[in-house]
Amino acid sequence: MEALYAKLYDKYTNLKKKKFSEFDEVNKEQEDKFLNFVTASEELMQHLTSENENLKERVKDLRTEITSVRLTKDKESLECQKLIIEQERKNKVLCEEVYKLKELIQEGDHSGSKQERKTPETAQMTTRKRRRQTEDVVERDIVSPETLLVTQPQCCNGSSSSATSCTFQALGEHLLGMKLSTYKEGEQVCIIASHPTSGFSFSLSLVNNSTGEESELLYKVVSLGTFERVAPKWMRDDIRFSTSMCPVFFERVARVIKLQC
Repeated sequence: MEALYAKLYDKYTNLKKKKFSEFDEVNKEQEDKFLNFVTASEELMQHLTSENENLKERVKDLRTEITSVRLTKDKESLECQKLIIEQERKNKVLCEEVYKLKELIQEGDHSGSKQERKTPETAQMTTRKRRRQTEDVVERDIVSPETLLVTQPQCCNGSSSSATSCTFQALGEHLLGMKLSTYKEGEQVCIIASHPTSGFSFSLSLVNNSTGEESELLYKVVSLGTFERVAPKWMRDDIRFSTSMCPVFFERVARVIKLQC
């Protein structure tokens, strides 16, 4: 019996060692997995922390950039408002000058009509005198049609000491709502008309017909400005039209400017 008990005890001891050995291996395997998991978690946490810091820096940079752009836009807006106010002031001054010019013209006509009412003889003498003066002025101021588009007085043909003293140019700019200037293209003088607000500008030059028919004007666009997308087709092309069609042409130009501005 004792030998049997001893044998059973040895068998029990061996089985117990085997089970403990298996448990140790399982525990060691689980411990290795847990350590690997902890290591991976720490690496992931470091990566996420670093990524979070980078995103914070990027957000900070974007906020700084947005602030800078906003300040720049505000400055540009202020500059635009200043330009608009300055342009309105200039327009107001020009309107006042034109109004004063009209008053002076009306006063001159009124005083002239009063003088003509004095006596029939005085009226005839005054009329003849004015006619002679007008003929003298026309003969003095008119130049060859090959060099100018229209008859020019001396204040417009460049002989005046100051271009700003040209009454006819100021009146023409007010009537058309555009700035007028001239330049020479070879022997020919061309007119440049520009609209300050939109940047639209074009040139007009005289084209003489060799057949003796009515002279024509050649329209060429210089810049469409802000009308680049909305300008009709005729404003983009070169156009030739008779001088008698000038009122219709400028009426169409004014209509486009009024619709878009």
